[in-house]
Amino acid sequence: MRKHLRRCSVGALAVGAVAGVAAVALPATTTAATEWQPATFNLSADSETLLPATVSEKQPVRVVTTSVDASGKPVIKVITATSKDKAAGAIKAGQSAKGAVGVEVDAVATASEVPSGSDTYRSQQWDFSKISVANAWQKSTGAGVTVAVLDTGVDGKHPDLAANMVAGYDAIANGNGGATDPNGHGTHVAGTIAAVTGNGVGISAIAPHSKIMPVRVLGANGSGYMSDAAEGIIWAADHGASVINMSLGSSSKVTAVTNAISYARSKGVVVVAAAGNDRANGSPTNYPAADAGVIGVAATDSADRVASYSNAGSYVDVAAPGSSIISTYPTALGTRTGYVSMSGTSMASPHVAGVAALLKAARSTLTPDQVESALETSAVDLGAKGFDNDFGNGRIDAAAALASVSPATTSPTSPATTAPTTAPTTTVPTTTAPTTTVPTTTAPTTTAPTTSPTPTPSKTTAVPTPTPSKTTTAPKVTPVVKGTTPSTSVVYGSAATITYAVTAGNAAWAGKPVQIGLNSTGSSAISWTRFTTDAKGKITVQIRGSAHFQVRLTALATDTSNAATSAVTSFTVRSTATVKSSAARKLTVKSSGPVRKAQVQRYAGNKWVAVKSFTASSGTTTVTGLPSGAKVRVVFPATTKVAGLTTTTVKIG
Repeated sequence: MRKHLRRCSVGALAVGAVAGVAAVALPATTTAATEWQPATFNLSADSETLLPATVSEKQPVRVVTTSVDASGKPVIKVITATSKDKAAGAIKAGQSAKGAVGVEVDAVATASEVPSGSDTYRSQQWDFSKISVANAWQKSTGAGVTVAVLDTGVDGKHPDLAANMVAGYDAIANGNGGATDPNGHGTHVAGTIAAVTGNGVGISAIAPHSKIMPVRVLGANGSGYMSDAAEGIIWAADHGASVINMSLGSSSKVTAVTNAISYARSKGVVVVAAAGNDRANGSPTNYPAADAGVIGVAATDSADRVASYSNAGSYVDVAAPGSSIISTYPTALGTRTGYVSMSGTSMASPHVAGVAALLKAARSTLTPDQVESALETSAVDLGAKGFDNDFGNGRIDAAAALASVSPATTSPTSPATTAPTTAPTTTVPTTTAPTTTVPTTTAPTTTAPTTSPTPTPSKTTAVPTPTPSKTTTAPKVTPVVKGTTPSTSVVYGSAATITYAVTAGNAAWAGKPVQIGLNSTGSSAISWTRFTTDAKGKITVQIRGSAHFQVRLTALATDTSNAATSAVTSFTVRSTATVKSSAARKLTVKSSGPVRKAQVQRYAGNKWVAVKSFTASSGTTTVTGLPSGAKVRVVFPATTKVAGLTTTTVKIG
């Protein structure tokens, strides 16, 4: 069936030696691994469990196959079937394809803006002062960074965007393009990130010197397919994007997208997505915002309140301005000036993508996790103290985020910005060059000795006092710490492995004291345990996951070395579940994960509806009283400790 895409306590620390590996038990966000690891899915599933009850000319399905080519790159293939036999054949072919990773039914995606009525213009960009954009420009304007906008396309002829566009891609037509926008949503998103600033027209942008890469994945009606989003992610990662923004989403997880995100992150790409606008409908988990490694963005208003439409959930990482945001819009769609005001998490997400571009421009070596950490740790805490499901880690602050990754400097004068009126205008962000005083060197005054013509008595020569030999102290070295892990996603109750290598001057930091720091994601309480590196300067740590966690290693200071700490690596803990119906009106659910409410959903009337709820934990649960012949699935909600999960579909006996 089609899945609709709307768009938009760490326990006691126990350490022990296990076959040369340090085992750390710890009841996790994400960091890019050195090599991406594809998730396999549905390779042995029966087609009957994957397909909807009806497949026809009027109700076709799109079968998506993900495979990995010889270079390790994910490849997305889509076949549209108009009968069950053809759909089943496509599934079977996909499962047996060379390099197959998984097969699934496509999901429908739509843009995540909220209509703002007739009030299409605003007199000022309140969001700029709220997140300290002008102050941030003193350190970065996004120069050299390309942001891919996966959306309805971007109007490449818009006077406030044309100069900041690079070549793009049309994932719907499977070819070059993306620089047209028959909907307007993508153009609005792009303007927030990189509208030309200081040109005397229009608006100012968060990262005015960054470039926009338009990648069209949604149609003229603001709707599309998740398979096209997956294709767009891969294309953007392969063509120079440093940041990807997706102001779109679905309540159904599509693993092709998950794998594409993992691939992009392995290439150092920061991925940002809108949290969704379904608060009134119970805030269903929204993908790809809830996918591992994605920065999920909620929306706020001008009073720093969570927007009335903004989804809440454990997958919300940060919040950003999203209500009544003025930005670019295609004049061909009926706007005389080319600017409108929109609201939604779709408008919040590009604020975060823009600040991510500022960070990458300031320090190009930042990993996706380091960018996310900078955004989260510098955010303004709103709502409940600490992390909460409305604001995540808080509302972003561009200047504070840059300060967290930049060396301390004397800030030049902040630029003046002019708020847009009915016809918005902008001023160029200006920087005042610091005054440099050239040091003045004064030549020493030399007085020529006066020689008396009268000989003096014989000189008395003093024996010189020996000068003590100077003590030379060798400068301390600073070790370099690097961590690698095969995967930053760990199944609940199983162990994650990370290996740290410590070097100094290209030599192994062997037999040296280090300590491992662990904390639950969202908690500032870090538990430290000491170890000693092996003969190769390495240490491998195993951490058993029962909640999202973060880990880092510090090489301790010695008489000859400074302390050095690795980047924080964040792990996401996920549940597993299988379902089957081996008896009439019964469903057997075998799962791993903490105690939580799960929901049985039935597919009826072209949508999923809840039919039963039960309390699930690690083990086997039998659900009875289900309708015979019904196609059902089980949905495990995301919590602050583990990721959410939706099972495959099964037919009740």
